[in-house]
Amino acid sequence: QQVRLNFSLQVGTAAQNVEVTIAADTLLATTSASVGNVLGDKDILAFPLSTRNVLDILQTTSGVVYTTNAFGAQVPNFGGTAVGSVNTTRDGLTTNDGRYNSSNGAYSAIFTSPDMVEEIRVSANNIDPSLGRGAAQVQMRTRAGTNEYHGAVFYTNNNSALNSQTYFQNLQGAAKNYQNRNQFGGRVGGPIIKNKAFF
Repeated sequence: QQVRLNFSLQVGTAAQNVEVTIAADTLLATTSASVGNVLGDKDILAFPLSTRNVLDILQTTSGVVYTTNAFGAQVPNFGGTAVGSVNTTRDGLTTNDGRYNSSNGAYSAIFTSPDMVEEIRVSANNIDPSLGRGAAQVQMRTRAGTNEYHGAVFYTNNNSALNSQTYFQNLQGAAKNYQNRNQFGGRVGGPIIKNKAFF
């Protein structure tokens, strides 16, 4: 539980003055010491994700760097913490795969499409006790319905004819690997019972 206590202090004699100013429109977190960032649905859908995995957005947030794990894969590292210290949740439930958590960082055993997520909150340090394990947190919140019907469709194509080679592939004169992946789908949401239940 978060508790905010406001105390009144008596004014003493001034031995040294320090003036701190802040813009009136800047919001301060008064009940949490967590440092992080929130990406809303407009941000999530604006990023080009060739894999359509919402966790690939993490590389755009501050305090996140990618390191190589024991298996040679690139995994996110939060503020220098151990790779296995990241807790990934979706709607409050942990989605980490316990077997591989020590080497995968921000990892979800459940694929999460960007069309399914309303927002992502990344906390790089000073985790609130209510969030459970981990020195860093990736919290995903899925979409909820409203009293109006909303939806979207998507189609993505990843074709090797349009892809470029890496510097080292060009240096060695390597041929392009053939790839042609088409992904398409959609989502819809709306009311079941007005103001009470949604899908």
